Amino acid sequence: MAAKKRRLAQRRLRLWWLLNRRNNRRRLGTWEDWKTRAVFWLGALLVGVVIQGFAWLSEESYGVTQEIFAHNPYLFLIITPLGLMAIAWLMNRFGKASKGSGIPQVLLVHKQTYHWLREPFLSLRVAVLKVFLTCGALLAGATLGREGPSVHVGAALMYKLGCWAKLKQKQVETSLIVAGGAAGVSAAFNAPLAGIVFAIEELQQSMEARTTGTLILAIILSGIVVLMFAGHYSYFGVPDVSPVSIFAYPAIVAVSVLCGLMGGLFSFFLVEGSRAMSSLLGKHPLKVALVVGLLLATMGILSGGSTMGSGYVEARALLAGEAEGSWLVAFGKIAATLLTYFSGIPGGIFSPSLGVGAELGGAMSSMIPGVSPVSLILVGMASYFAGVVQRPVTAFVIVLELTGNNHDILPALMVSALTATVVSKLVMPQPVYHVLAQDLVRGWSHLLKKPEPENPPAENAAGAEKS
Repeated sequence: MAAKKRRLAQRRLRLWWLLNRRNNRRRLGTWEDWKTRAVFWLGALLVGVVIQGFAWLSEESYGVTQEIFAHNPYLFLIITPLGLMAIAWLMNRFGKASKGSGIPQVLLVHKQTYHWLREPFLSLRVAVLKVFLTCGALLAGATLGREGPSVHVGAALMYKLGCWAKLKQKQVETSLIVAGGAAGVSAAFNAPLAGIVFAIEELQQSMEARTTGTLILAIILSGIVVLMFAGHYSYFGVPDVSPVSIFAYPAIVAVSVLCGLMGGLFSFFLVEGSRAMSSLLGKHPLKVALVVGLLLATMGILSGGSTMGSGYVEARALLAGEAEGSWLVAFGKIAATLLTYFSGIPGGIFSPSLGVGAELGGAMSSMIPGVSPVSLILVGMASYFAGVVQRPVTAFVIVLELTGNNHDILPALMVSALTATVVSKLVMPQPVYHVLAQDLVRGWSHLLKKPEPENPPAENAAGAEKS
């Protein structure tokens, strides 16, 4: 009897040990789970390093542009057209998928079920071209930003790392590309929260509950890398912002409506102009680059260089009180950004949109007494950017993080971004990046269909006999 009880106790102990061991394995995760986490984290660190190098190279490139412009601005009548022609030739020769912002490419490949689309869009060659051609465009005096390209480069790096680690295809599709793109935003702006919100709001269809924590940690790690190299800084500095009075909100809403309308019209003309230029770009890319380069150079000379670059310098000067907003500069920046995008070269619209919003807000501040000019500049940035991308949460979070996280202005930024998004939808019903991604499908339709098998010799012979 005692032996029987002993054996029963041993069986219960063994069963308990086996069940406890299985539960511990579930809690700790399998080897595949840890390999996935390692790819996310190492990839995020790599993205942070690469994007920080990209930021440094782009700043140095534009610094050279400013020096040349100060020495002799008329040199850009030669530099800009020839530079854009060289960029267009290199892009068409070595990687057409590096064209434009890069965010439409990321949206397309993570939603598209055709696996063969990822290689042409997320290859390392395309990522390298994206970096150097974007910096070359800034050096030539074009009007663009590096944040959209940073999203593309980050997604490509994470995707390739996942391929080398031989992770499951579903994980690569639904998480790595999103994490890479969001880490690119985080590292480009030194704004981890903006990267998280961008991943949720712009790429929300690929978010999964079980990988969300890993994805957020990856975004934070990329931001930590930037802090290691560049220290703690705000992209546009830390402007002196006072709380906005409740009586100022009618003025805030008025500014938001105008900026949202301008942002929506910008997106509309960007899409329609890109469609109109697509056939001409396919036939004569170098001629288009030449004409656009001459126009950009002329506008840059007439504006004293204000329409060149990303708009970062002008926006920072406005927020520091060192310059005043200008309607001419705002509209010139809009036109220059559109022309640059129509040329087909790599480059984004994030920073130029923030720069235009700052100019619009600053220009309207002289017409609205009683409201801090800096507050209206920040409202202009958030509302115009929200009007362009129609992502209100991303808009006000980015502006908040890029200007020192002063929460006194947060309610005004939220109201302005939401108002601008509603107004923008009246002229541009769909978000611009999603429309550009749909248009991108048409441009690469030859890759969207599986090659049809050739007819067997017997069928060919039978067809020949019938004929």
